[in-house]
Amino acid sequence: MNQLYYGFLNARRFARRSGASVLTLVLCGMIALSAATVAHGAELAAEESLQTGTSLQQIDLEARNDDSQIKKLTPRNLSAVSGLPHVRQVEPVLQTSFDSGEDNDLPPFLLYATSARSSLLPPLTGKARERVFPLRGHEVVLPSTGDGQDLTGLLGKTVSIGYTKRTGENEGTGAADTVTVVGLYDPSWQIDGPNAAYADNALIAKWAAAREGIDADRYLSTRGYAKATVVTDHPDAVPGILEKLHDQHFFAYSVADRVRELPALLKFFRWGSLGMLVLLTAAAAVAGIGMGSTLLRERVHEIGLLRATGRTRREVFTAFASEITATGLAAGAAATVLGTIAGSLGTWALAHQDTFADQLPTTLTLPSPWVALLTFLLPTTAVLLGSLKPLLTATTIAPTHALRDW
Repeated sequence: MNQLYYGFLNARRFARRSGASVLTLVLCGMIALSAATVAHGAELAAEESLQTGTSLQQIDLEARNDDSQIKKLTPRNLSAVSGLPHVRQVEPVLQTSFDSGEDNDLPPFLLYATSARSSLLPPLTGKARERVFPLRGHEVVLPSTGDGQDLTGLLGKTVSIGYTKRTGENEGTGAADTVTVVGLYDPSWQIDGPNAAYADNALIAKWAAAREGIDADRYLSTRGYAKATVVTDHPDAVPGILEKLHDQHFFAYSVADRVRELPALLKFFRWGSLGMLVLLTAAAAVAGIGMGSTLLRERVHEIGLLRATGRTRREVFTAFASEITATGLAAGAAATVLGTIAGSLGTWALAHQDTFADQLPTTLTLPSPWVALLTFLLPTTAVLLGSLKPLLTATTIAPTHALRDW
């Protein structure tokens, strides 16, 4: 009889005995692969976003007012950055709030005026002229839905808005200004946070300075911008420029590195997947020890019969190792199939939640082939390693000893 066939046949006959172990392995593998699929989906979404625009060529600078060693992002300092070799442009960013003011004809809203960057322009859903950017003077681009309000009716209109003007220590008053809405963008695009409204830097500086009670020029020369985007000539230039910026005491990081860095909740899926794979290995090894021990307790007479009828130790070992291998392969296959299905459905469902907006793909996501292969083969390998010692002991028992009590 073919020893491999004998082993697989026995695995089917004794499937009930190993049912609990197989179920444990399937559950561990399925959870591990599902979590890995979600994390893999986040990595794919990040890479897809990096392929659009100039993200691979960008470095972000941030103001760190709590650290005196970090340079402020003043116009003078940013001018020096723009003079570095292979720097194409430097795009400073300010952000300050404004609201619908006292105009009762406007829907009540609180938005954040944000600098419009040519390298990261929002996706427009409506426009009042053919070419919206660059913005000029008091022109703004609003989200089509902002602060829970439908703002589509403001397109093309000049409206009065309100902002805060400081009048003393911890005191301020409302001030009014006018803006013209020249465009609307998709609010799901939240690169600059929710409820961002894009405007020219001069207008934003005016409102931000008023909140501090100083003029715009002094505000920029003393406080500086909140952040800035450095656009390089090509992606290969990023590491060298990043090193120079660090040497000059700027707080700088590659946009690609930041995009690829998973949010805390998605990191949990990645680490959870690794943890479940470790648990899968341990559970498979314990299952293997149990299967091997069963040979010593319950099936030693079967080994004696095989040896007495002329089977060599190698043939007996191959038969029982095949039986254990079949159990591991069945668990691995079930875990891989179920984990792929659960992970794909889970990624799709999470992608439609606001918490994971733009962080997961909305299309069908499959796990990494390497992780799927690991989930398939790990139970078999661990089960075999766990059963190796008792299996060797069982197959080396003398036939006379094995049949003595049978």
